Order: sequence, then C-alpha cells, then structure tokens
Amino acid sequence: MRHARAWGLGLGAPVLGYDAAQYALAARELAEHGRFATRFALPLELDRHPSPPWPLALVQPGMVVAEAALFRLVPRAVSEGADLAGPPRRAWLVLVLPVFCFLASGLLLAFCGSRLLEIHAPDLPATSRAVAGAVVGLGFLLDPEAQHFAIGGFTELPFTLGLLAALVAIATGLASRRPLAFGLLLGLAGSFRGNMLWLAPLLAVASAAGSPAGSRLRAFARVMLGFCLPLLPWWIYKWRVFGTPAWDLSWISIWDGVGGRTWFSLNHLPRLPELPSGLAAVGAIAAKVTRNLPGLILDLTVGLRGLWMAALLFWVLAERRSRTLVAAALATLGVLALSGLVAAASVPLPRYVFPARMAVGAAGMLALWGLIARAPIAVVGPSLGRGLQGAAAGLALVWGAWQTVHGWAEGRNAATARGVPSTQTMVEVARSLESELRPGEPVMSNLGPVLAWYSRRPVVHLALSPEDVDACRRRLELRHVLLVFRSAERAWPEWAPVMEHPEEAALHPEWNIARSRRHDTADGFAVIWLELGPLEPRLAAR
Repeated sequence: MRHARAWGLGLGAPVLGYDAAQYALAARELAEHGRFATRFALPLELDRHPSPPWPLALVQPGMVVAEAALFRLVPRAVSEGADLAGPPRRAWLVLVLPVFCFLASGLLLAFCGSRLLEIHAPDLPATSRAVAGAVVGLGFLLDPEAQHFAIGGFTELPFTLGLLAALVAIATGLASRRPLAFGLLLGLAGSFRGNMLWLAPLLAVASAAGSPAGSRLRAFARVMLGFCLPLLPWWIYKWRVFGTPAWDLSWISIWDGVGGRTWFSLNHLPRLPELPSGLAAVGAIAAKVTRNLPGLILDLTVGLRGLWMAALLFWVLAERRSRTLVAAALATLGVLALSGLVAAASVPLPRYVFPARMAVGAAGMLALWGLIARAPIAVVGPSLGRGLQGAAAGLALVWGAWQTVHGWAEGRNAATARGVPSTQTMVEVARSLESELRPGEPVMSNLGPVLAWYSRRPVVHLALSPEDVDACRRRLELRHVLLVFRSAERAWPEWAPVMEHPEEAALHPEWNIARSRRHDTADGFAVIWLELGPLEPRLAAR
C-alpha cells in the first residue's frame, strides 16, 4: 500500500501502463466478445494484419484469461460506472492477480522454507524453523521490485509464483513423484511468460534426477508432456493466425541495439525489418550479450544479492547427502544463468531476471544458514553459530527494509515524471475522441494501448517519424494522430519538431498534415491533435 501511494495510485495516477494496458485490452476483448484479439497494434503488425481487431502478437495467454475471468465475474455496471471512460474503476481489477501472487509467493517461501528445515534439520526447534521461514518470506515481500510488480498488471509475479512452486517441488521431491503434474505446473507458469519455453527442459532434468535410475528418461518425457498440454491451444491459435506456433513479436527485441537498430526502428515501421542471418547474426548477438552481461551481473550481485548467490554456490559444492536438494539448487542457479543470458541477448532490464533473482535470494538465505551450521565445531561453536545465523537473518530484514524505504522515495520521484497522463486527463482525451470521430474509427498515438483502453477504439502506436505515417495509412485508413508528451524534449526525437512547433506542421508537405491543434492539460502534458491530409495515390495507381 505504501509503495502504491508513493506512485500515486488512487490519487490520480493511472493503474494501467504500457504493458498492463495491452493485457487488459486483450482480456476485455475476450470477456466481451469471446475472442483472442486486441484493439491495439504496433505499426509493424500492420504488415500482416492491417485491420482491427488485431490478433495477439505480443501478450501471453495466462494473464489474458485470468483478467477476462475477473472482468466477467464483476458486473460491468459495478466496475465501470456511467462514464464514457468508466474503465478507471474497472482497471483496478488487473491488480487482483498480481497482489494475490505477491502475498502467495511470500507465504509459499515462508511455509516451504520452514518445511525444508524440518526435513533436513530435524534437531532445530520448531520456533526457530518458523522464524527462519518467516524471514525467507519477508525477504521476498520487502523487495521493492516485487512490490512494484504487485501494483501493476504485470506478468512477473504470476510467473514468479509458478517458478518458485516448481523449484520447491523439486527440492521436496514432489516433482519426481508426480512428473505429469509438475509439467502441468510448468505449462501454467509458461502461459504467463514465454521464457519458460527454455527453462522447462532444465527444470524437467532437475526433477528427473530424483527419479529411480531406470525411469529418469520417462519422467523427463512426462514432465515435458505436462508442460505442453496447457499451452497447446495457444500454439494452435498462433499457428492458425500467424502460420507458425512460435510466432511472437518479442523475438525482434534480440536485434535491439544491434547494427544501429532500436526498439523504435524495429517495431514502429509497417514492415518487417531486414535482419542479419547465419554467422553474421550469431556474431552480432554474441557481441550484444558480451556488452550487456556486465551490467546485469552487477545488478544481480549488489548488496546482499551477491552474498545469497555465493552462499548457494558454495553450499552446492559442499553438499553430499541430498541429491534432490542439490538438483533444486543447481536448477535455481541454472534458471538464473539462462535468464541472464536471454535478457542480455534481448532487453537487458533487471525485470527480466527478477523471478530467477528472487528464487536465488530465498535459496541462498537457507544455504547460508546451512553453511554456518556445518562449520567445524572447533571454529564455530554452537553459540557463535546461532549468533551468526541470527545476524544473517537480521541483516536480511534490515536490507529489505532499507530497500523498501528507498523504493518509496524512488517511486515518488519517478511518479512525477511518468510518461502516461493522469486518469482524469485520459478520460478527457477519450471524450474528445468520442465527440469528434466516428465510432470505431482508428487513431494513431504514442499513448498506444492506454488510449485504446480508455477510448474503446482501435489505436495504432505512433509511427517512427512523421514521414512514416503515410506508409501505415496505406495499410489502415487513418485520419488523426494524437501526440501526448510532457514537452518537446520528452517526445521521440523524430517527433520533437512537431511537438515544438505544431503550428508549422502543415508547412512540411512530406508530413502530410492538414491541420494541428494543441492544448495543455492540468497534469503538465501537451496534447497535439494532428489531422492528416488525403493520401496521395501511388505511382502504379496513377
């Protein structure tokens, strides 16, 4: 709650950001029309599917289905109200699952941490086990990144809960006893994040390691079968709509930062980009990974994170008794390594290694206590050992509390500069569109899915530059572009001249802008409404 207040939720700040709005749009379409579709598209998507509603090329099905169920359960009259842009109230439903998964992850770690100590350290008093479990759970809840994902419609926490449950199942031996059920768990988690596709084989190997020697291959196959079953309908949908079950626009992010390409240049032109292939592609991606890995490693080892990681690694080297626990620990470290490599090859943001980082943090805390308990009596006596374990627990709580307070301050600073206008401004913009445009007429805007949610009309994300708008219009009829930025300095570089001097936009024939209007909002945004001129016929048509 404190983290949400620091970001201004409930005080005018919108619940939906760019990512959350994409899922909410698809969920609303599924709840109201019973189809996997959306009213938002990137210019790149117009190359294959020019007309709305567009198929789902970016989002994963788990969050869409979960939010659609919530939209159906809560009556629309209650969740929307009488306003045109009633979704301000309805948008809060997207927080239900993340908040649940936030609390459930903390409780899961607390309970299972205590349970593992009961199994592997039976001489430990019940009170000590309970306190230790509580510290592990609080270590998760006190992480500001976890708190932030809980106050937005992100997929990180549902996926993290599934990943933590999978690793706990391996550590307790449940995964090897119920391989098909374990695979179903992986498939359910994979419906929220596509990177489970390459994590599932690693986790299947770890679970099979606890099976009898002659049945490990069969156990691995049953896990992978269970993984595929929940995702099969989604893959069939992708196959029918895009021609391949592997289609996902997120793969293009691997070329972000390669050869001068950017996320904008890759996604905001209405055609598939020309990309390297063969050895040239391998070399370019390897160079990108080499550039991005140091920053990710630094983020993963800052503060106590490096301590937990080192403790887990040393514990694996020292453990000789439990093959199941070693398999779980190696799987945890393997998940972190794979997640880091994939993030370095695509978008090197800490959020993409968050689930693995939280798993390593919880496992590393238990591992550190285990290492202290195993220290030679001559070096670490019982009293000193208990003191060191208590100090490690206290240090974890102090570190978490400090991070939490720091996260609040960071949130307050970031909230004042966020790129999405307030709820009231979005309502006013949606009403303006409703009064001046035909029902269902598409528009282009940098607000993308957020505007599509409030206005209930198709929205194409802003083209890379004003000169590229006509290329989008040749695929989809567009007459209006809406620019909403805090200032020209905050606008995309190619659109900054339009934001700075909108009254001169019509003087540039290559932009094909017939008229422009501007007004400033109460929350500090400039709204530029561009009316486009008639589309010139192509040379072949002439």
